[in-house]
Amino acid sequence: MSMTIKRCYQLLGIGENSSRAVIRDAYQRLALAYHPDRNPGADEIFAQMTTAYEQLMEHMKDQPGTDLVEFSERRRARRRPTDRRFDIVSESQYLGTSVREQV
Repeated sequence: MSMTIKRCYQLLGIGENSSRAVIRDAYQRLALAYHPDRNPGADEIFAQMTTAYEQLMEHMKDQPGTDLVEFSERRRARRRPTDRRFDIVSESQYLGTSVREQV
């Protein structure tokens, strides 16, 4: 079952300049909703979505630079503050002695 790249994007409900990560996320979200085990009447829709996903991944593999976009998006998503300070409340604080520790 072959379909155009534009139709593949439409089936997954994403824009035509979406990255591999966006395509994968859209497919996973729709696959959960239309999986035949969860939705018995959606066999054909699920097959079309799977075909669209596979064709888009093949299409993205042929385009240069798409891996760099995906890499930078993953890196940006993982960026978290590394300096976290916690106040430890100890028993001595309740007894009238104030002790503040940082971990």
